[in-house]
Amino acid sequence: MAHTKPVKKTMSATQGAYVELKRRILEGELAEGSPIRQDDVAAQLGVSKIPVREALMRLQSEGLVRFTPNVGAVVATLTVMDYIEMLDMRIGLECRALELAVPNMASTDIARARELLAAYHSAMNNREWSDLNAEFHETLYAAAERPRLIATIRSVQEHMGRLLRLRVTMAAQHDRSHDEHLKILDACERGDAKEAVRLLRKHIEQTQREVQGYFRNSQRNARAS
Repeated sequence: MAHTKPVKKTMSATQGAYVELKRRILEGELAEGSPIRQDDVAAQLGVSKIPVREALMRLQSEGLVRFTPNVGAVVATLTVMDYIEMLDMRIGLECRALELAVPNMASTDIARARELLAAYHSAMNNREWSDLNAEFHETLYAAAERPRLIATIRSVQEHMGRLLRLRVTMAAQHDRSHDEHLKILDACERGDAKEAVRLLRKHIEQTQREVQGYFRNSQRNARAS
């Protein structure tokens, strides 16, 4: 494992351990189901085991870590229903944010969103698609001027993590997703908040169905191998 710098002294040891462990989990450095050895983490971060354990307990409350007998802390494995629930949260939060944002959108907001869609359309891999997709959606909601709502949306995206977003991107059809993004943006440009929200809801619900199909196919392939 790559060398990790000790936790900065301006941050409490527990908070520093929490931030670093959460980053490793969400970015896929610690794989689902893998053990988290407290001694190793404490040595890497230059702290005692106590703040590491406190950080792991906090991550357990967030559903990112679980404790198992004779093993200790392991990275939680997300199920298809975890994915579906997070997408449900996106529907509720993001549809409201878009409804509030559309009346406030300026031409510069539309132009920036179109730049991101052009980059998304020409991107060559799932990681680029995932990152550009997240930035496109955040650009649409910025005009809502609801910092707490936007922060909550960002928190859900963060909790999904890069690894989960990549899996969702893999499950969704790139061309279909791009066409739906264009229609959402066109409705925003017309100032039609009702239509934009309807299209966004349909867009995320379709992603839910594709994620379920992706899991079914993965299970079928696993049984066949």
